[in-house]
Amino acid sequence: MLTSELITDVTRLAELQAEWDQLAVACKLPMMAPGLTLAWWRHLAPSGAQPRTVAVRDGEQLVGLAPFYVVPGRIRRVDYRLPGIELAVRLSPLSRPGIEWEVARLVSHALSKARPRPDLVALEGHPIGSPWPLALRAGWPGLVRPVIRQYVVHGAPTGSLAGMSYEEWLARKSSNFRSQMGRMRRKFDAGGGIARLATRETVSADIKTFIDLHAARWEDRGESGIVAIADRLGDMLQDAAQTQLDSGRLRIWILEVDGQPISAQLFAAAGGEVAYINGGWDERFAALKPAMIGILIAIEDACTRGEQRIDMGGGEQAYKFRFADGNDPVAWSILMAPGLRLPMTRLRTAPMLTVHVLRESLKQGLSPMQLDRLRSLRKRIRG
Repeated sequence: MLTSELITDVTRLAELQAEWDQLAVACKLPMMAPGLTLAWWRHLAPSGAQPRTVAVRDGEQLVGLAPFYVVPGRIRRVDYRLPGIELAVRLSPLSRPGIEWEVARLVSHALSKARPRPDLVALEGHPIGSPWPLALRAGWPGLVRPVIRQYVVHGAPTGSLAGMSYEEWLARKSSNFRSQMGRMRRKFDAGGGIARLATRETVSADIKTFIDLHAARWEDRGESGIVAIADRLGDMLQDAAQTQLDSGRLRIWILEVDGQPISAQLFAAAGGEVAYINGGWDERFAALKPAMIGILIAIEDACTRGEQRIDMGGGEQAYKFRFADGNDPVAWSILMAPGLRLPMTRLRTAPMLTVHVLRESLKQGLSPMQLDRLRSLRKRIRG
């Protein structure tokens, strides 16, 4: 017999951390682990945000967790969202594998009774094959089901590691890839380059390096979600590192030349899945290809740990496909709750949906260089 509990207090969420983490590992969703999500609550949550998390149990065992939040007091529309889209994709409620639909039914019932009642439930950056949008709709109580709209899909290149050694993984790549990466590694080594993981002693400086290098890369390229939250992101990552760094669940790879950081890349891991969150590198060292070398070294480390897959994150940039052998897209979906407010919710949601559709159409019709120019123009206009 499954039972549910609606949690509206962050302190209560923290009490679930051990069981919650087991679900994140079982679902292979690093971004949904409590070490990152609770740090998000302490440093990145919108002002006034409150949990509307649904915990589902089978007896005493936690078998499902949907960590939604709401910002009460907004008159126009009440949105329930999952934390973390500012950092990365592949966000989703959690369930013990195999019982997602049963868990979703209890989650939907709890959300339908929550206050303030949601007008819209957002699933942003969810795996496109996830059952959650349809399962939440099917589980909603009453004769009328929520209206679903999927309005964005982004490719997300992935690379299978399947417990292979690094040598075995490399042998499966093309001879051209092996040759180019070999030259890059030799050039990096010959230039005095070293790669290291952040430790407790270096993590504060390494987080600052990551943020600074990322911001420098985006200075003339338009907008970056990381830059937009940079003033709080450092504290959030420092907080998460307290529980995630020693275990390797949070990894910051730093590349240095003669003691000077030239690249920093951020990864999270859970259940054999390694998620690339973001990175930055010093353009003065572009000839050494630090971003490519950093990812290659992270994959070598993941193979050593026996992990199963690297997720390169949302976006089909060419460099990601150099390391990938698959594409596991992510999608943005919303469920508009039935009721008297549904017509107004649909009306207020229509402009957002239209903008996203037009934006995606524009992206498909422009080259990466043209998109960079468009972002720069928009930044200058806004400035």
